[in-house]
Amino acid sequence: MAGFARLLEPPRLRTRGRGIDEERRATWLELFFDLVFVAAVGQLANSLAAEPTSARFFEFLGLFVPVWWAWMGFTFYANRFDTDDLPYRLLMLLAMFGVAVLATTIPSVFRGATEGFVLAYVAVRVVLVTLYARASRHVPEARALARSFLGAFSFALLIWLASLAVATPWTYVLWAVALAIELVAPIPAWLLLRDAPVDRRHLPERFGLLTLIVLGESVLAVVLGVSKVSWDAGSGAAAASGFVVAAALWWIYFDFLDEGALTSRGIFGGLTYTYMNYFVVTGLAALGAGVKLAVLASGGDHHYDDTSWVLCAGLALAMVGLGAIQLVAGTVVVDADVVLRFATAAIALVLLPLGLSPLVVVSIFAAVLVAQVVFELARHETHTHPADI
Repeated sequence: MAGFARLLEPPRLRTRGRGIDEERRATWLELFFDLVFVAAVGQLANSLAAEPTSARFFEFLGLFVPVWWAWMGFTFYANRFDTDDLPYRLLMLLAMFGVAVLATTIPSVFRGATEGFVLAYVAVRVVLVTLYARASRHVPEARALARSFLGAFSFALLIWLASLAVATPWTYVLWAVALAIELVAPIPAWLLLRDAPVDRRHLPERFGLLTLIVLGESVLAVVLGVSKVSWDAGSGAAAASGFVVAAALWWIYFDFLDEGALTSRGIFGGLTYTYMNYFVVTGLAALGAGVKLAVLASGGDHHYDDTSWVLCAGLALAMVGLGAIQLVAGTVVVDADVVLRFATAAIALVLLPLGLSPLVVVSIFAAVLVAQVVFELARHETHTHPADI
């Protein structure tokens, strides 16, 4: 027993009593945890690409919420309380298995089979509730915060379970109620930040890693799209343009996104930074699906000739999210970065109803985003990665 005792380190508030120069970096377990979400994001993007209709798009947006929020829940817990002891590692590995199971149930949800998804999501959230119960016991200064989350998340779990007993569309109504409770829970909890603050240098790195996961799906979409068509001028141009779009968005996010919303704008800025991340990652995932469809259409599969709207909707969502973060972070009400983000979103929305070919649209987006990067390079003297803040 003594050998195992050394592996037990109860949760502590990591953001209290740390020196200003002490680094809080993503752990290997956090990176391992992120990899599981690659499967979930991939399943969502593939489901959208398999049936690119407006109804499927809104289903995609709705189903992305619990997947994204599951990642958020564990990220914010680890930001404050992670001690990387044996119980924490085992619980996180259990959550990872739950997310993997969750990913396998995503296609069935689009077909109307919801039970597996609910049970997997509940299992993942039970792990998070267990972690907060442990923090409530061992971290007195954060007890109020932990109990706030315990109450809200536990109540939401009961609603998720209740959804198993009703038929559609009431199933989805209960899902929406449960998610609303979970999403609103951090707002009153942030009033307790003086007792249990977040690490404002660690969160940008974690959010950046999630963005990389989704951008990676965009690159994978290019590969998968090309693997299903023969190389010719059209498919090659679509693949190249799709890759340029992904690369430009990476450049914009990691060099030119101002993290001031999180680091210096108080509760409102922190909440804006957190919730707008949904629009960024969801938009990027939809954009990746749109790139795959563009490659297929350009390679001769005419079933996808009218799918350019997926590209437009995805880019608009991502740019609205980035623009909102920039708007809150800036020292002036509206700066050039805000104008660029919202102008790009506006271009995407203007193109959405025109019915242009996917190749034309992805080529336009590549040109617009490259021009934006060139302008930013000329305008900014220094560039910072979110994780360097």
